[in-house]
Amino acid sequence: MKPLLPLLALLAAPAFISAASLPEAQKIDAILAKDWQKNNLTPNSAAPDAVLVRRLYLDIAGRIPTAEETQEYMKSQDPQKRTKLIDRLLASDGYTSNMFNYWADILRLTDNVKGKITAQAYEEWLKQQLKANKPYDQFVRDLLTTDGGVWDSGSIGFYQRDENKLDHLAYTVQVFLGTQIVCAQCHNHPFDKWSQKDYYGMAAFTYGMDTKGGGLDFKGLAKNAGKPQVDRAALKNMTPKERKAYMAEQRKEGGTVAASTMSREEMQEVRKTLQDVMKPLRYTSIQWNDNKLPKLPNDYKYPDAKPGEEIAPKVLFGHDAVANGVETRLQAFADWMTSPDNPRFTTVIANRMWKKAFGIGLIEPVDEMMDSTVPSNNELMEYLNELMVEKKYSLKSFLRVLYNTEAYQRMSTREEVQLGENYHFTGPVLRRMSAEQIWDSFVTLARGSVDGAVGEKDDRMHQYLGDLKYLIDTVKDKGPEGLVEVARKGAAEREATNAKLESLRKEMEAAQASGNASTAGQLAREANRLRRENSNGMLEAIVGEDRADDLRRGYNPGKKGGKNAVPAGLTREQLATMSKEQRRDAIKMGNSLNLTARASEIASPARPGHLLRTFGQSDREQIQNASDDATVPQALALLNGPTSEVLNSPVSRLRQDVEKATSPQAKMDAIYMACLSRLPSNNERTMLNDVIHERGDRAYGDVIQALLTGSQFVFVQ
Repeated sequence: MKPLLPLLALLAAPAFISAASLPEAQKIDAILAKDWQKNNLTPNSAAPDAVLVRRLYLDIAGRIPTAEETQEYMKSQDPQKRTKLIDRLLASDGYTSNMFNYWADILRLTDNVKGKITAQAYEEWLKQQLKANKPYDQFVRDLLTTDGGVWDSGSIGFYQRDENKLDHLAYTVQVFLGTQIVCAQCHNHPFDKWSQKDYYGMAAFTYGMDTKGGGLDFKGLAKNAGKPQVDRAALKNMTPKERKAYMAEQRKEGGTVAASTMSREEMQEVRKTLQDVMKPLRYTSIQWNDNKLPKLPNDYKYPDAKPGEEIAPKVLFGHDAVANGVETRLQAFADWMTSPDNPRFTTVIANRMWKKAFGIGLIEPVDEMMDSTVPSNNELMEYLNELMVEKKYSLKSFLRVLYNTEAYQRMSTREEVQLGENYHFTGPVLRRMSAEQIWDSFVTLARGSVDGAVGEKDDRMHQYLGDLKYLIDTVKDKGPEGLVEVARKGAAEREATNAKLESLRKEMEAAQASGNASTAGQLAREANRLRRENSNGMLEAIVGEDRADDLRRGYNPGKKGGKNAVPAGLTREQLATMSKEQRRDAIKMGNSLNLTARASEIASPARPGHLLRTFGQSDREQIQNASDDATVPQALALLNGPTSEVLNSPVSRLRQDVEKATSPQAKMDAIYMACLSRLPSNNERTMLNDVIHERGDRAYGDVIQALLTGSQFVFVQ
């Protein structure tokens, strides 16, 4: 058999540069043209429609277009069709999905953490902000000043992401101010001006955020049980003689503020019983304490402060961030960071969005700015800053300008730009698809556009959040004495259960001593059941039987319908009419690769071994930690993995389109249009005819696999 489909040049097609329709885009093009002239450069040629439509879908919606979407664009004679397509894509759920993947990498968003319900709510919140086009400055302020429970806002996931507050501050400054100060956490920065004291001064703004807040201090309640309950505010205004008389009065039976009727033993029993009851509330609340400040480490070695010294808040650069007496220092910090007067906030986001459109920033790396940093085109950077402020930090409006420039609609530059070199943006740079773009393009081939399912409200999650809020509110309303009363009602039953548990413990020890592991295991399971009954009884007494059942069931976002589930897009009746092999392929499509949902709608990030991770999806441990390098496992995954098999399954949109075609040439046209957004060239048609002659019907699967493993598919051209 002849070698199949070597890397060929794109199909030659008439192309022209339409004048930028937006005055802001024209301004950018004028600045670039001046730079080209200064450096004796010729801009890249115009990109044909086939290249441009594919690029726009990948850059904005995060996936390749369907064959129908490509044909609609190619056939249109509307001179404004590019601008209209940009507007439509920016308004689509595909944009939400694509930008979610982008920001999830930057914010290191992961649902594989403690407090999964908070992580899931954080993901939904982020999608809602992107879909609503929340102004970026407000988006950042909301993240920095978020407070309360996850039932109030999923944005608390921003602080719950890191248990170490000092680490979290370093990530925050790197993301939003493009400045890496993490070295200064342990010592004075070796390559920049920041000192360790500077770092702690910056951390002081966010240090008061308690990620374990929002609950009840049962330890403190138990410690103070049985002691007089006094009005401490009133005590401060009393003379010593008045205070002594007041306290004596409280100790008397029937005093105006009688001593608590709780014994310490009773309160400890409540704490013990509530440990399991309150488990669902862990990692679901944060609470701000404006009085809490960081202290320098005990091994601090510089002369500007002493070890263990408490450090007041102080910003690293620009104007001071001072609370006005009404707002907290955290709010003052958020206002300072997001101000247009901040020397880095606007530059960082404008540069990030420019890189998203053109593949390389005016400042590289985008998050290592120093005082000495100079953009590759200072005039353009200054104008982009003005444009971001003018657009009131609307990222959609800002990107709309960039995608409408003449520079963006030129052919990509294929020479690699080395770090430190100035690139003059004679066109976008050639980029490899991200892992999410590859996955979402496979989904498009398998299912067509599924953008409408992006960011759907998770009713089950919100029901569970409502149950959690009801639990914490009810516990707070009852208070310690009310909880003791609840506990007293079931005291006899719990005492009997505790006696059974003690008996089981002794039996288990005897079984283990005699080497009877089976019996010991059965006894352990019985003990666990009794412990659950103890906590379940308390939970039902607090919130009622129905809500207790829902809380015990919990929230399992990844739980599907099981091995007998019907793959998305099929009915049980359709599945029943298929052969055994067809059913196998259909189920594989729905379960093995799950090519039924976009990357933003599945586990975030995907688990190790998943196709997304194979193609370089970030593990979200570091900021933008994804890789776009080609690897041997990627090639093996496409050559020997189930991808081609899935795309050739009876429920695959690609397979259905091929089957509908009435001739071998039409079938190949359908494959090319779906995979590459173009028709085969004349040279390719000659080779395809040879393949069809040699392979017959098997040729179509061969061609699909060849295109998916080729460079034309995996690159944004």
